[in-house]
Amino acid sequence: MRSRIVVGTLFGAAAGFIGFLLQEALVPHDAVLSPPIGEMLKLGLLVGLMLGVGIGAIEGAVLGSAPVLLRGCLTGAAIGAVGGVMGIYLGGAVYSAALFGKDPYNLAQSGQLLDFAHSVLARALGWTLLGALPGLAVGAGTLSQRRALHGLIGGMLGGFIGGFSFDLVATLFASPLQGAMSAASGGPQIIEIGGPSRAVGFTAIGALTGFFIGLVEELLKQAWVRVLVGRNEGKDYIISKPMTILGRDERADVPIFTDPALAPQHAAIRRDGNRHTLLDGGSPIGVVLNGQRISEAQLKDGDLIQLGQVSILFREKATAARVAPPNRDRARSRPVGAGIPTSGRICEFCGTPKDASGHCSCTIPPAGPIEAGGHAEAESAGSGWRPAAAHHPLSHGLRQTQPPGQTSGRMDTVVSIGAQRRLSAIDGPCAGQTFGLIEPIVSIGRESGRQIRLEGDSGVSRRHARVELRGATHVIVDEGSANGTYVNGVRITEQTLEQGDIIQIGSGSYRYE
Repeated sequence: MRSRIVVGTLFGAAAGFIGFLLQEALVPHDAVLSPPIGEMLKLGLLVGLMLGVGIGAIEGAVLGSAPVLLRGCLTGAAIGAVGGVMGIYLGGAVYSAALFGKDPYNLAQSGQLLDFAHSVLARALGWTLLGALPGLAVGAGTLSQRRALHGLIGGMLGGFIGGFSFDLVATLFASPLQGAMSAASGGPQIIEIGGPSRAVGFTAIGALTGFFIGLVEELLKQAWVRVLVGRNEGKDYIISKPMTILGRDERADVPIFTDPALAPQHAAIRRDGNRHTLLDGGSPIGVVLNGQRISEAQLKDGDLIQLGQVSILFREKATAARVAPPNRDRARSRPVGAGIPTSGRICEFCGTPKDASGHCSCTIPPAGPIEAGGHAEAESAGSGWRPAAAHHPLSHGLRQTQPPGQTSGRMDTVVSIGAQRRLSAIDGPCAGQTFGLIEPIVSIGRESGRQIRLEGDSGVSRRHARVELRGATHVIVDEGSANGTYVNGVRITEQTLEQGDIIQIGSGSYRYE
C-alpha cells in the first residue's frame, strides 16, 4: 500500500505541474484585471484534464497492468476535464462567497493577519473543488464506486492544502520579488505575480491529491489480497467492488498469468456487507482454500487461497481481531503429499509444467555423476538399478547414480535434501532475503547465535522456532514463542514441511523451497 501512496504522490505532482505549464501557455493572466470566465474555464479544463490522467493512471502503474493503465488514463482524462471545469466554476463561486463581499486584493495587502488569513482560507475553500472532482478519476482504472469516493475525499484534502499555499507563495515570495524588480527598473511597473503561486499550487494539488487518495484508501479499505507466489509476487490488490474477478484475463481485477492451466475468470470474491465470499468459477483444477477444494466459502483474515501454482493471502479488517487463531495442534487440512489439484500438464508436486516426455523439475535423472557420499539399496532386473517413483514428493533435490560397471547389489546415491532447501522471505522486514537450510538443525529467533536471526522483527521471540532435517524431510518446530508459528495459516507446534508451504513468523512470511 505504501507504493500506492508514493506512486500517487509522484504521478499527481507531475500531472499538476504539466497542467500548470499548459495553462500558462494557453491562458492569459493579468495582475490587475480578473480574467474572463471563458479563460478561467479553459484553465480548469487543462489542469483538470492532466490531474485526471495522472490520478487515473495510478492503479495501472501500481499493478503493472497496461489495460488498467490505459483505461484509467482515458476515463480519468474525461472525468478530470469535466471535473476541472466544474471545479473552477463552482470553486470561484465558493471563493467569492467566502470573501463576504470584501475585495481580495485589499485583504491581501492590508497587512492585517486576520485579513490575510481570511484571504488564504477563502481561496483554499475554492480550490477544494478543483482537486475534489478530478479526484474521482481514481476509480476510473478499476470501475469502483468505493474507490471513486476515496478519490473524492483525497482530492478535497489535496485541493484545500494546495489552495492554502497559493497566497502564501504570492505574499512570501512573489510580492517581494516584484518589489525588487520594480526598484531595479527605476520605478513601479505591473508584473504578473501569480505564476509562482500557480506553479506551486497546481503541483501541490496533484501531489497531495495522489498522497491523500492512497492514505484514505489505506484507512478505509475493508479487504485486500496479497500475491505470495507467482508473478506480481508481494503486490496487494484492494477488494473494493461487489464482485472481484481473479484469473488469467488481463482485464481481471486480480490478474494471474503464471499458470496456463488457470481460466480467464478462475475465481471471484463477492462482497457481502463487510464480509467476503470466495467463489469457484468452474475451472477443471478448481480453487483451494486453506488446503481444501471449495466451490463457495466465506473468507476470514489470514486465509490462504491457492489457484494452481499461485498462492494468495486474504486480509480482512472485519475478522482480523475477532476470529480466534486455529487450534494450536490442528492437523494440516491438506494431507501430506496430496498435492494441489492441477491439470495433467502441471506436476501435482512441484507445480512446474511437464515436457513432452512427462518430465518436470522433480523428475529423477536416470544417470549422473556422484556428488556426495551415501548408500541405498535398490533392486532391478537387468540394469541393477531401478529409480524410485519419478514424481514422489520427496524426490526433490535427490539424485541417484549407478557406478560404472555395477550391475546388481548396493550402489552409491546422493541425498542432499537439506543443502538444497531454503526459506525465502516474501514479505515483512526480511522481504527478498533467502536463508539456506544447510545444517541439520536451523534455529530461528531474535537472539544472537541463531542461524536465522530476525532481530528487526519485534513479533519474533528470542528463541522462536527451529527447522530440523529428519531423514529426507524438514520439520518446523515452535519453541514456545509468544506469537506462535504458522504454516499455511494454521498455528502449529510441529509440522512436516512441503515445497511451497508458507510459514508465518512474526510479521514476516517465508516460503519453503
